[in-house]
Amino acid sequence: MRKRGRMPFTKLEALGNDFVLVDGRDATFDPEPDEIVALADRHRGIGFDQLLALRAPGEADSLCRVDVYNSDGSTAEQCGNGMRAVALWLHRRGEFDRVTQVETAAGHVTLNWHDADAITATLPPPDFTPAACGLTHHDQFPVDLRTDDETFNAHGAALGNPHLVLTCRQPPGDEELHRIGTILSRHPDLANGANIGFAFVEDRHRIKLRVYERGAGPTHACGSGACAAATVLIRTGRVQSPVEVVQPGGTLVIDWSGEGEPVAMTGPARKVFEGVIPWAK
Repeated sequence: MRKRGRMPFTKLEALGNDFVLVDGRDATFDPEPDEIVALADRHRGIGFDQLLALRAPGEADSLCRVDVYNSDGSTAEQCGNGMRAVALWLHRRGEFDRVTQVETAAGHVTLNWHDADAITATLPPPDFTPAACGLTHHDQFPVDLRTDDETFNAHGAALGNPHLVLTCRQPPGDEELHRIGTILSRHPDLANGANIGFAFVEDRHRIKLRVYERGAGPTHACGSGACAAATVLIRTGRVQSPVEVVQPGGTLVIDWSGEGEPVAMTGPARKVFEGVIPWAK
């Protein structure tokens, strides 16, 4: 029988995308999917879009590894807003001053601290091949994804996690976002599902975006989704870097210099509260 203990956590948010962070570098923290779902419940648990678990780094030049869990208990390879939340938490603890590096399942992420309203997370270069997004039966973007009575034309970018980007004449409402996002995020052509972004170009340096996140549903903001939408639209000539990406939770600035280059995302993060949860050790 495992010993019952208490596990400290911190609730954080970045543009309304909310997280619970647990420092598991010196503790046993290996949550089961049903435990994650219980913690994510906004009425009976803490409530979050993603759970961020810090682990001991695998490489000497990294401060830690970050494991990302969605609110439905599934895992995610990357979380852009979550990386800024991690940066805020580490900076507040005095673990780094200006620049550090963390590991994720999608590769290394560089964190640059300016202030709490301007934290930059630099993600590995996007992969614009359909295969990287789990579309193994398609050769190149854009692709047509068919449902029973609709066809959706989509571009895509993988930031470690897969994103499909649909351009639209206006951002979708809540009902349409949920309906189409639910269908496309689980489309049978996708090997492992995908995040679905709906992008509306306002001008050459500004877009509006709504995202249905795989494993979490509609969120106030999605950092890697903003990177995917911006780089897809830069690559197809619709916008130019830097790009302001406006989401319901606020605005991110995306800088990307082109093919094969990492993508930098700058925006705020905020601590909400701290607490402890019972946990079997």
